Amino acid sequence: MNTAAYFKLAHTGLLSAYRDRSMLITDLIVATGVPFFIQFAIWSFVYQGASADALPQYTLEETYLYYVAVLALNRLNNTYDLIFRVSTHVHEGQLEGIFIKPISYFQYNLFIFLGESILYYIPILIIAIFVIASGIAGSGVIGFIVLSLVNLCFCFLLGFLMSLSTFWLTRPDMTLSFQVILANVIGGTLLPITYWPEFLQPLMRYNPFRLIISGPAEFLLRPSSGLLMELLSLYVIWFLIMLAAYKIIFRFAGNKYSGAGG
Repeated sequence: MNTAAYFKLAHTGLLSAYRDRSMLITDLIVATGVPFFIQFAIWSFVYQGASADALPQYTLEETYLYYVAVLALNRLNNTYDLIFRVSTHVHEGQLEGIFIKPISYFQYNLFIFLGESILYYIPILIIAIFVIASGIAGSGVIGFIVLSLVNLCFCFLLGFLMSLSTFWLTRPDMTLSFQVILANVIGGTLLPITYWPEFLQPLMRYNPFRLIISGPAEFLLRPSSGLLMELLSLYVIWFLIMLAAYKIIFRFAGNKYSGAGG
């Protein structure tokens, strides 16, 4: 399989996202903008009624920036289409036609996923440009961009691992709902991890969803070598765990699958 073939798969993913313009506009404007304005109203009210030292983690401006970043990252690192696509291939018996191609099923989905993510990376770049221009937290921009790029491959592996559950499920709804809930709650979209109770801090800090959602946003606001090393270490540990889990589960999934040709 040559580079041109990988590029064509990514191009296919890009076109599939671009041609569904109504969904693209909904995702980038409605699904991202409306939650931000809700958070804007909530936190404006919270900080207005709080004393100066009641919320020491972030200033109000940093909180706004945090939610802009995590909402953009949440939409970028969304594996809904990936899980649904794998489920369709399994339940409609389409895998045979894909397995005979000169590329692994893993790589096939990876490059389509990367192509689908290109347009959704634009808000990340807009945020980076805005931060540089405003001078709010300029020193963390490069790390934010790099971590967001690393996230794409990490998010794909996490989503593909979750999609393998569809080999055993009649419908993908449970997996899709599970992915959305985890991303919003333990990923840091609902609330920054520093605001969670102390006994939940280990769960909030060391789960893989933090890495694809709140981790880059935290580094954008408060860049430090310690935070960078913590995030990179977690990336490596979770990547190895998920890669090993994928290889084991996919072997069992292949034995579970039965189709009627492709």
